[in-house]
Amino acid sequence: MDFKQIEYFRAVVEAGSVSGAAKRLGLTQPPVSTAISRIERELGVRLLERTPKGVHPTDAGLHLLKVGGRLISDRTNLCRTLAMMGEGLVGHLRIGAEPMVIDAFVADALSDFTIDAPDVHISLTDGSPDLIVKGIFSGEYDMGCLPFFTEQFRSVVTEYCDYLEVGAFPISLAVPRRRSREDHPGGVGWGRWIVPHRLTMFYGFPDAAEQALAEVDETYSTIEVSTPQTSAALVAAGLGVALMTEQMAKWHPGIALVSAPPWVPSLGATLFWRRGAEVTPLMQRWIEAVRESFPWQLEGPGRAIHKSM
Repeated sequence: MDFKQIEYFRAVVEAGSVSGAAKRLGLTQPPVSTAISRIERELGVRLLERTPKGVHPTDAGLHLLKVGGRLISDRTNLCRTLAMMGEGLVGHLRIGAEPMVIDAFVADALSDFTIDAPDVHISLTDGSPDLIVKGIFSGEYDMGCLPFFTEQFRSVVTEYCDYLEVGAFPISLAVPRRRSREDHPGGVGWGRWIVPHRLTMFYGFPDAAEQALAEVDETYSTIEVSTPQTSAALVAAGLGVALMTEQMAKWHPGIALVSAPPWVPSLGATLFWRRGAEVTPLMQRWIEAVRESFPWQLEGPGRAIHKSM
């Protein structure tokens, strides 16, 4: 028994006759009659009661009509779902993202993505870059989004991940508002810097700050924090200065943003996934959503400007 036979049987019951079903199906009568006879022989049970006034389903026919109808509906839904999966319109997308990139572009990209693919289930987890990479390695995340250019990746990342640089976004120096008029060329003289914990898999701000300031700035010291959000609160409290995006700083009235020292590059926006893993249509749709909604472009080495400028 196949789906075509079930469809023919249902058409006969709905039409009340083989000839009426054949007309509905755009067929001649013999193929429909032959299909019904064959299915009855295969199953060893009579499905139709034939009378001078037409045909009526037997108890077995009613059961086939009920269950077969569900099978046809399930097949239709399955075909539709598989086709939508092929277009990246359904499924489960698991993303790991560093908090700054969520503020900078991931949130806007997700907004556009869900308009085009509202039936996709999205799991977004924020965390430190090292933990996100480990999640990619373990299969916990399909894709990661981090604020680094690929030249900042250490070998363990480049060995086990495929990646795509989307662009760059700007970074500023957040200082206590009462210190916003101070001038410290090259970042020398700000005193305490609030920096993320050092990363094992990336060359980040703590490394760059130490290389630029440790031997030339007597006032230089650091407080290490786990997240950029913590940096913002500490800067607002007057405990030091920190590098952060405009989106993160705007929620803290005690913070002023000044130009970052020249040794601080724009942040790289990079998507990555486990090396050798299939880039599914759903993942490809996410990549395109980030590319299309990404709001900055590079203007000169390390300087990102908004596309609307």
